Amino acid sequence: MASRSLFDVVGRALNAKPDSISDETSPETNRRWDSLRHLDLMTEIEDAFSVRFTTAEIMQARSVGDIRRLLREKGAEVA
Repeated sequence: MASRSLFDVVGRALNAKPDSISDETSPETNRRWDSLRHLDLMTEIEDAFSVRFTTAEIMQARSVGDIRRLLREKGAEVA
């Protein structure tokens, strides 16, 4: 599902409207983004973009911008 918007996937995982998500969205800016939800979020992103993250990459993903960068490094088309 490479055509899916990263903001849509993050919004669904965080129970937030996609238009409230930006590359700056992080656990510091969204109170719903806790450690457990982070794992759920990364799993949803893996499924939506057909990629797999290493444990180190999951730990590095501290914002939507970080996740976008990781996806691009894996060759995923990120809308």
